[in-house]
Amino acid sequence: MKQKTPDAVLRPGAEGWELWKFPPKGNSTLEEAFTEKSLDAFANLLLAVPSRSVLSMPLWIASQGEPAELAELELTSRHLLRKDAEVYTVPILEKEGRSLVLALAATDDETAHEYLKKARCFEIPARLIDPAGADVLVWKEQGTLCFAIYREDKCVFFAATGDSNPGPAFCGSIARTAMRLRSESVITRMPAKLRLIGDFLEADAMSLGHALRLDFEIEKKLPAPFLPTVLSNAAPPTARTALLSRSRIKRLASFATVGLAIYAVILFFVAADLAWQRFKLHRLNNELKSIESVSTSAQHLVTEWRQFRSAIDPQAFAIDQLAAVATEIPGEQVRLTQYNYDKGRLAIAGEASDVSQAYEFFERVKKAQLLQDYDWTSRQPQLVGRNKVRFEMEGARPDAKTGEE
Repeated sequence: MKQKTPDAVLRPGAEGWELWKFPPKGNSTLEEAFTEKSLDAFANLLLAVPSRSVLSMPLWIASQGEPAELAELELTSRHLLRKDAEVYTVPILEKEGRSLVLALAATDDETAHEYLKKARCFEIPARLIDPAGADVLVWKEQGTLCFAIYREDKCVFFAATGDSNPGPAFCGSIARTAMRLRSESVITRMPAKLRLIGDFLEADAMSLGHALRLDFEIEKKLPAPFLPTVLSNAAPPTARTALLSRSRIKRLASFATVGLAIYAVILFFVAADLAWQRFKLHRLNNELKSIESVSTSAQHLVTEWRQFRSAIDPQAFAIDQLAAVATEIPGEQVRLTQYNYDKGRLAIAGEASDVSQAYEFFERVKKAQLLQDYDWTSRQPQLVGRNKVRFEMEGARPDAKTGEE
């Protein structure tokens, strides 16, 4: 994921904290006064973790594998990793199948506690200073001396010594560190140029430069933060927890947004379908009104036909229907015991010598020309005696009235 450019940098200064604004256009500016609440105005605040709360260790590791995991194993084996500290790595160079990385492990700092949850990204102060060719940088953080050693302008080590003045103890720390880094091939030569940044006395600078046998220069003020291309993001435990919490909230908000979007789409389609159904209902109502007069006339015609049919249609004459039914009797062994006609319904019952004769009678009645308008149903013949079965069948015309009518 592409790294967002910080819009502000909060870093430890010589005595307190410095807030630098990085507007989208224009140069960075130092905020003379700020409060914890005012930091909420920045969307991507970068916090420079005080050097005294960060363990730094240059390591040669295999090029294969995850650098952070390999560095964590190395620091753990040396018993250098502090409780709850997570290991981050900054790549420096690759050579002969090995990678040189700067391993970082930050812990919570009491002076930065109120700012840890405000920051969105993190860095170490030594990587926010452009060495511009110097091999060793010396500066103050909140009254404490810090130094960093560089290889080709890339920080390979930094530390906060706890000293307030560049005396023999401080000078010895730099010398011992430089010799160790040279012996481990972290640097290819002993440092040659020293830069002191801050309100240092000329005499102190000369003494330090002479003791270390380095050319030196003094820069009176700590320059504006120099943003590296890729941040280390070495977050202390409290800050890491806050970042994870914000990430979870952001994911939940994203899921909620997607859910609301899906719900809105569903509502849109439901509303569209409802509008379409209303349109069709309106159209059908209009069609119904347009054919209402024709329908009423047709209903009157059907009613009149039903009233006259019984008088003029031969199929409605009960005596003719009985004659048609009697004609279909297959033989003398079949006789009718009941015949009833009422409101377009015809009920027939009879007796036959066997089941086959009863079914033959059923089929012949169904095919009778005068009775083809009827929809016939029949029950299964019942045995009522020796060589005697009873059968029943019923027919209904399409215009037959029900008992409720």
